[in-house]
Formats: sequence, structure tokens, C-alpha cells
Amino acid sequence: MRKKILLSLTIILIGILSRIWLYKILPSTPHIYITLAGARQPLFMMDVFFVIAGISLISGRYLGDLFTFVVPLSIMVITDILIGNTMIFLFTWSGFVFMAITGYITYKKSIFQFFGFGILSVIMYDLWTNFGCWIGWYEHTIEGLILCYTVAIPFMLWHLISTALILPLFSIPLEKVELSRNMHLSKYISTSPAIFLIIASILSVI
Repeated sequence: MRKKILLSLTIILIGILSRIWLYKILPSTPHIYITLAGARQPLFMMDVFFVIAGISLISGRYLGDLFTFVVPLSIMVITDILIGNTMIFLFTWSGFVFMAITGYITYKKSIFQFFGFGILSVIMYDLWTNFGCWIGWYEHTIEGLILCYTVAIPFMLWHLISTALILPLFSIPLEKVELSRNMHLSKYISTSPAIFLIIASILSVI
């Protein structure tokens, strides 16, 4: 347990410093444009999503127990206080918790299956958080929903590419690390925060 706590604190510190640092120095979006829903916009909308995405997935897979969601949520809460977020912050928080649980269920799966589920969780994250954007900022119509998801495509492309590149760097060094897991405990406590955050997310923007 001591090893797990130390690793968790280290990951939290790395996550906080990385998100703040990259938020300030991330290069400009490449000048490659596409037209979506009548609007010309960059092909990729670069952000620091991949840092928390990678950490969420590895915290679920390698740490388990309460650390499954404590690690990513700690990073998000602290850095959001420092650099801010939007009115859908609960959607982003619950989205990362969902990614952590995705990592958790791959505990006994191969590293390649972990990568595959990780990429799938990125898609689910974007579907979920953009649903929050639709509720909060768009007309509550089918047209508004389609528009919301259409203009979000550049973000999803960047999220998929950046997470696919960073996830092996985060996870491969941990493949040989032995960390005990209380599977009976994790089974019940790793999903309850996600359920709470999902409900709170929807209520917060209605």
C-alpha cells in the first residue's frame, strides 16, 4: 500500500505540473483547415487533454481501489482552480473518471487490449462531454445536437491522436511494477463516484 500511495502522489504531482506547464507552452494549432457545418476551422484543436486521459487510464489499470478516481480527480480539481474550466466541468471530471474505470476493467487484459479500450474511452469521453456542451450552449434540437458534435470533430481527432501517442509512454514503464489490488473493495467503490458525477453533471447545466 505504501508503494501505491507514493506512486499515486507522484503521478498526481506530474499531472498537475504537466497540465499547467503544457497549458502555457502548447504550440499553436497547425494551419490545416476544414469546413464543418459551414464554418472553417482548424483540422486539429490542440489542448492538454492527453495528459489527464493517460493518467486516468493508468490509474485505473495499475492502481485500482480508490486511486482509480482519486488520482485524476485530484489533478483536475487542483488545476481547474489554477487555470479555470467551463460550466461543464462536471462533465469533464466524470468523463475522466469513466476513462479511469475503463483502465480498471483492463487490469487482467493484455497491453494491446488496454490500448484499444483506452482509445474507445476517448471517443466515449468526447461523446459525453459534447453532450454537456449541447445542453449548456446549443439549441435543444436535433439540428443543435448535430451541429455540436460536428464542430467538435477537430477536438476528437486531436484527442485520439495525442492519447494514442502518449498512452504507451505512460503505461509501458508500469507493466512490470507489482502493485497489490483489493479487487473486492475496488469492485464496489470504483463505480459509485462516476454515477454521482454523471447525475451531478446533467443537473448542473439543466
